[in-house]
Amino acid sequence: NVACEELRDNALSALNNLTKALGDAATEKANAAALEEESKRIEAEQQRIDDERKAEEAKEQERARKEEEERKKFKEAMEAQRLLEKLKEDEEAAAKQEALKKKEAAKLSTKGTSGKCQGCGLKKCKKTCLFYSK
Repeated sequence: NVACEELRDNALSALNNLTKALGDAATEKANAAALEEESKRIEAEQQRIDDERKAEEAKEQERARKEEEERKKFKEAMEAQRLLEKLKEDEEAAAKQEALKKKEAAKLSTKGTSGKCQGCGLKKCKKTCLFYSK
C-alpha cells in the first residue's frame, strides 16, 4: 500500500514536470491555459492523496490508542483476578489451619463437642471410664 502511494506520487510529480518541460515559448502561449488547468488538477489530486493519508493515519492512531487502552484494561483485570485468587487461597489456608487447631484440641480433650466423654459417652464419667477424674 505504501509502495503504491509512492509510485503514484512519483508518477504525478513526473507528469507535472513533463507538462512544464514540454511547453516552449511558441506553444506555451497556446497551451498556457491547458497547462495551468493540468497543473491545478495535479495539485488537487496531490491534495486529495495527502488528505486521504492524514485521515488514514488518524484512524491508525485511534485504533492503536484503543488497542493500548484495551490491553491496559485486560492487564488490570488479570491483576485483579490474581489478587482475588490469592485472597481465596489465603482464606482457605486460614480455614484449614483453624480446622486443624480444632481437631488437635478435640484430640487432647476428654470431652467431645457435645460435652460428653469420648471414652464412655456420658456427661459424667463412671469410675470404670479411662478418663475418670475425681
